[in-house]
Amino acid sequence: MMLIAMFLFISSNASEQLNIVDFNKSQGMYKASSALFIDARGEKLFLKGTIPGSINIDPKNFSKMKKFLPNDKKAKIVTFCNGLKCKHSDELAELIMAEGYTRVMVYKGGFPEWKEKKQPLVGLLKEGEEKPKGPYQPDPKKLTTINGAEVYLGQDNTMIDQFWFAKVVQEGKIPANVQLVDVRAADQYKAGHIPGAINVSWDSKAEKIDATQFPKDKLVVFYCNTGMMSTDARGSLNEEDGKNVLMFDANINCDKQPCVITPNENL
Repeated sequence: MMLIAMFLFISSNASEQLNIVDFNKSQGMYKASSALFIDARGEKLFLKGTIPGSINIDPKNFSKMKKFLPNDKKAKIVTFCNGLKCKHSDELAELIMAEGYTRVMVYKGGFPEWKEKKQPLVGLLKEGEEKPKGPYQPDPKKLTTINGAEVYLGQDNTMIDQFWFAKVVQEGKIPANVQLVDVRAADQYKAGHIPGAINVSWDSKAEKIDATQFPKDKLVVFYCNTGMMSTDARGSLNEEDGKNVLMFDANINCDKQPCVITPNENL
């Protein structure tokens, strides 16, 4: 228990320690309508599905969105994002506390745990959309060749087909001319990563990534813990730097080997 407490203290780079709350406490506050829940994920994920009554504030848009915070600095506020390893909720909580709010909490289980426990959800629905039956088959129209690597594109030309690629990675069949790039911080990469991946960290403060470290003769595929950091990193690239780069939209946990890979739903 002492080690856990020390880790929580050290991991917070804010002047105040983050107040982490579990599912039961979060659910209690939700049922009692005693706290404002704030979804720290990007707008697309928020619109796809979130906790009812939540508002959406992405940390990178905090300066223009903070006007939606309560006037009462003692109001209970709960931030959440895309699971245990998602840092957006931590960053948002620190920004809110810096504004003088004194009862800010972080629900680390976030939207994935809330959904897993079959709690109320709200989001935009696509009418008439049906999931195909049987094993997943990539769309043959999305097959393309980038820098010599034959891959299937996802929803747009910045994404690799996450359902197809998850199986490829898990079976250890990554094409020779595909280079996985782990865009997380160096310490997270060292703690566990997909075999063969290199580390080029995304600088969320400066909103940039060092494209000079990418191999020029391969297709580069970004990945992170939840897909959010990879999306931001890919979106920061100009046309030239991004022409041979795709992002992998999946939840990836490499605490143990082999990594557990769960593709995110299409938006």
